[in-house]
Amino acid sequence: MKIRFAVIDDAAFLRELIKNIVTSEGGLCVGEAANGDEAVELVSATLPDLVFLDMVMPLRNGIETAKILKELHPDIKIIGCSTIDQEALVQKAFEAGFDAYLPKPFSKEQLLKEITKVLPHLGESTHGRT
Repeated sequence: MKIRFAVIDDAAFLRELIKNIVTSEGGLCVGEAANGDEAVELVSATLPDLVFLDMVMPLRNGIETAKILKELHPDIKIIGCSTIDQEALVQKAFEAGFDAYLPKPFSKEQLLKEITKVLPHLGESTHGRT
């Protein structure tokens, strides 16, 4: 899976877990951030194909961050990862630009399945760099 991805979550262990899963499948992590403000800077600087985005973070939550990211980079794919599983909030996340949503905790298989859903061409980088 040749994708460039970023992980945005205030929990360092979760960033590490996602990085380990996706890089073990051939993905390239271009960076990570712990809050929404850092996320906007990181994505603009690295232009990943895919962003894993937490819903609950300091400074700017996942919904606010997703809106900004999609305005700036409409082709980017966003997979939300959160313990929040309330239907109304998940719907708001999709309206804000999430392409998929994965409730925590999740398995490696579930994570890879969501990647395949949002990047059906299975990960060829849209930016030509790997």
